[in-house]
Amino acid sequence: GAKALKAVQDGDIKIVPQRFDKIWYNWLTDIHDWCVSRQLWWGHRIPVWYVGETGEAEYVVARNDKEAREKAVAAGHPEDVTLRQEEDVLDTWFSSGLWPFATLGWPGNEGDMDSDLARFYPATCLETGYDILFFWVARMAMMGIELTGKSPFDVVYLHGLVRAADGTKMSKTKGNVIDPLDTVAEYGADSLRYSLVTGVTPGQDIPLNMEKIAANRNFA
Repeated sequence: GAKALKAVQDGDIKIVPQRFDKIWYNWLTDIHDWCVSRQLWWGHRIPVWYVGETGEAEYVVARNDKEAREKAVAAGHPEDVTLRQEEDVLDTWFSSGLWPFATLGWPGNEGDMDSDLARFYPATCLETGYDILFFWVARMAMMGIELTGKSPFDVVYLHGLVRAADGTKMSKTKGNVIDPLDTVAEYGADSLRYSLVTGVTPGQDIPLNMEKIAANRNFA
């Protein structure tokens, strides 16, 4: 977390709007452990191998089976020692944190200057919602810097959330969700687009009501 914190402090990563720097600092100066394992049928399998037929007291962490065996042998175990990989998978946010470089072939193409990793990592700008600044963006920065030595992006551009007319979060339970397909069918796509982009600044929520959409349809 210290490296991701320093990346923003030093300007290696710029957050827009800048007021969200404070949230970044608050989270990364008060980090707590979190459980990264999930009992799901899909996801990145946790790269931990337990040594022996039973038990979990002794284990190795490795990138693959071959490396796990090499580490076990280096620790004094025979070459035919039984290794069992953890069956749980990484939680969503941990896996998502690997996205900027794992999708480009990392770690298999590290050092290959003709690879997608060399061409597209690091990226220039990440555009996302402010509500996942720590859950996703900070984890991408932490893991990207730690595993590749480079920040995954230069700029983090934060948009606001589309909310109900009264400013509350849209929820199916509350019944205040505006279906964009129904809205387009009744008012047209242009009126909806115009309603979402007018009077909006980075990181600012957008209260959306049908009166505004109807007025913009009439204006268009």
